[in-house]
Amino acid sequence: MSPTHDVSVCGSYILDILGVPVSDIPPGGTRYLIDEIRLTVAGTAGGTVIPCARLGLKALAVGAVGADEKADWVLDALRRDGIDVSMMERMAGNPTSATILPIRPDGSRPALHARGASARWRISAAAQARACEGRIVHLGGVGSLLAMDGEPSRALLADARKAGRTTTLDLISARPETLALLEPLLPEVDFFMPSIDETAVMVGTHDPAACARFFIERGAGACAISLGSEGSFVMTRDGRHFTMPAFEVPVRDTTGCGDAYSGGFIAGLVRGWELTECARLATATAALVATGLGSGANLVSFDETVSAMNSLPVRKAA
Repeated sequence: MSPTHDVSVCGSYILDILGVPVSDIPPGGTRYLIDEIRLTVAGTAGGTVIPCARLGLKALAVGAVGADEKADWVLDALRRDGIDVSMMERMAGNPTSATILPIRPDGSRPALHARGASARWRISAAAQARACEGRIVHLGGVGSLLAMDGEPSRALLADARKAGRTTTLDLISARPETLALLEPLLPEVDFFMPSIDETAVMVGTHDPAACARFFIERGAGACAISLGSEGSFVMTRDGRHFTMPAFEVPVRDTTGCGDAYSGGFIAGLVRGWELTECARLATATAALVATGLGSGANLVSFDETVSAMNSLPVRKAA
């Protein structure tokens, strides 16, 4: 069957409430004034599907929200970006997953998270069949998808591969025990796209080449590991590898940058670009998001992102 859309983005959908700058929490019932408060669609799926859509992809959102006012806002925001929300489940009796992020002046971002529908969601047979109609099937949030982690995630990726789709995978807030959830999935994954901090927790080293080899040896077709301000590292099963440097931009907030990288990389894959160009587009996508507040910030269109990719200065290695 021919793909009905470019990408299906499955996994965690979260409402982020961000404030900046927050140096301290006011004592008692007092008040501090800050510069900005913003709402964004986030989560390892939500923070990826919006960049995919803004980069020109026909995107399907697959996940869950609750039956509350937060769900209304999340679904409306996805629709405004032209994203198909027909496979977003509204879970009665559950709140929408949400996070409060008080962004410090240095850009660091402690999080206050309320688990909700995303942690309780398990993909239905109908949604899984529809997701596998996408040219690329992305699963985001391994380790936080409590009802999906394990066999349900493996089955989704396996069905996508059987349908001839390309599979991509990301996780969130990895812990040492996350590896046990991840390993059964890797043989069904074409591109594993974690951060270096997440891989280091599981592998025990911050060497990106060693981390990439570790996951490829366990079945992944390739790894694209984001290195924060140092760019990213890509390795494929055939031994090809390269480092893509970051771009020099004024960083305001790094929330959603890893998810934006995934979205940019997927946009390159859909267009059939060579892997170095996929990584460059991913890096530019993440760089633009870092200049604003929250997931998807300052990301406008494919053409503007390509222009940034071709004009932003490259950051010198530390």
